[in-house]
Amino acid sequence: MEYFLGVDAGGSKTEALIIDEQGNKIGIGRSGPGNYESVGVEKAKENWLLAIEQAKSGMEIKQFKAACFGLAGADFPEDFEMLTQVVSSLGIADKYLVENDTVIALRAGSPEFWGVLIVMGSGTNGYGRRKDGRDFRFYGEGYAFGDWGGGSSVVQEMLHMAFRSYDGRGDKTLLESEVLRYFGYCHYDEFAKALYYGKIHREQIIHMAPLLFEVAAKGDKVALSIAFRVCDEAVTMAKTIISKLELSGEDIPVVLAGSLFKGAPWMVEYISSKLHAYVPGTKVTLLATKPVVGAAILAWESVGRKWSKPTEIY
Repeated sequence: MEYFLGVDAGGSKTEALIIDEQGNKIGIGRSGPGNYESVGVEKAKENWLLAIEQAKSGMEIKQFKAACFGLAGADFPEDFEMLTQVVSSLGIADKYLVENDTVIALRAGSPEFWGVLIVMGSGTNGYGRRKDGRDFRFYGEGYAFGDWGGGSSVVQEMLHMAFRSYDGRGDKTLLESEVLRYFGYCHYDEFAKALYYGKIHREQIIHMAPLLFEVAAKGDKVALSIAFRVCDEAVTMAKTIISKLELSGEDIPVVLAGSLFKGAPWMVEYISSKLHAYVPGTKVTLLATKPVVGAAILAWESVGRKWSKPTEIY
């Protein structure tokens, strides 16, 4: 029996999926952050291996036929060169692929492996691929690189507008009281000092993003304006990729991935409707499976097979 490995290593977690030669799920594993930029190469490698061991589910799999690692932090040619060496040094597969994590997400969400992927997780990125294999990806490295969106941008806007509501420079918003409640403070003077002196962990701040949609659901105009901005940015990213790659025809796949898109079901419909005004042939869907599935499929396909099963195998 031959086995294939897919790994999705990001800034907050690492997931591993093992499938057999028929494409059946063997096991899944999960561990800590796998992005070398945030935790270093050795810690990232440690988390990759931990997730892989969990995915083995006690089976004696000494060697995989092929493995695909979808890695956050695989951005520039120098990154791919270094990370390929690190992945190869693991010595656990006959064949290795190293891809940016956007690539595996598009493979998971697009059966024919073409179209557009928009990610709004803790950060944001966009990737597109033509049927002939030509592709394009934004840098996805933050505000200074042209990016806006994802949890980090959203919580910054939430804090900005909450403080402005409190001190009178901005419109009144429920975010003023809800942000204070979320962090467990009674007054903005205490909260401001804690924030300024770094007493609030970054993870707690990032995890505040879902609160935006709770407040928006109450009709709060400020919260809704931030949510609409997320949607508008997704539309801008998608139509830009479509234009750059000259994608055309009916049912151009546009896959939305990341925790932010799960905050409110109406976001998919909003994005779809607005994008249709620019590109009528798009078909917008929410990623229905885990990106790691795309990594496992790419490993399976790397030995000449053609995947024809559903992707919801996680």
